[in-house]
Amino acid sequence: MLLEVIVTDVSDATAAAAGGADRLELVAAPDLGGMTPDTAIAADVVAAVDIPVRVMVRRTESHCITADDAMRLARDVAALRGVLADGYVVGATRADGSPDVDRLAPVLDALDGLAFTFHRAIDTSPALAESMRAVLDLPGCDVVLTAGHPDGVESGLPRLHDLLADPAAPPSGAVLVGGGLRSHHLPDLARAGVRAVHLGRGVRPDGSWRTSVDAGRVARLRELVDSLAPA
Repeated sequence: MLLEVIVTDVSDATAAAAGGADRLELVAAPDLGGMTPDTAIAADVVAAVDIPVRVMVRRTESHCITADDAMRLARDVAALRGVLADGYVVGATRADGSPDVDRLAPVLDALDGLAFTFHRAIDTSPALAESMRAVLDLPGCDVVLTAGHPDGVESGLPRLHDLLADPAAPPSGAVLVGGGLRSHHLPDLARAGVRAVHLGRGVRPDGSWRTSVDAGRVARLRELVDSLAPA
């Protein structure tokens, strides 16, 4: 099972890597769901670790973005390309909660086929499996981050089970589960077929964004997810 950890700086990144994370998601303002980080911080994080780093590209709390917002995100991608990250994290939705692929066009042009994760904007979709297939058809999109519900994994468990049991669902390796995820959720998710998980506050003391990633907590989660790997 792949273990991705949310980080905000080099200290977080090196602790997560030391604990056994497979991949990092670099963000600013994690308490707001993650925003575009400073380019210099992104460069330092990528240089500090030997595991893949995906960089958040987001500027507004709302997932319904304007044309001007999309152009700003495209400029963020252009500024971050020199960082040589493994990929990026983007997303946008229409008013009905479905993915707004058209609005993302300038961002996709800036990415020019680079790998990216479609973030938890997907959780507002009224048809999760269908929306996932649609975004995974976009050039470069190889991962979709979901909690199954806008309120997080605890509320999304029934929908995640339905998704993973759906024959029309995307490959399990493309489904990254996170958003309020805690260690007690992992056995159930593994049995349901989840093959990639994403944690943030769950690897920080007191479960607080005000504390730093703890390598020991990551290591314990690493041990747990390895024990849940399919035979």
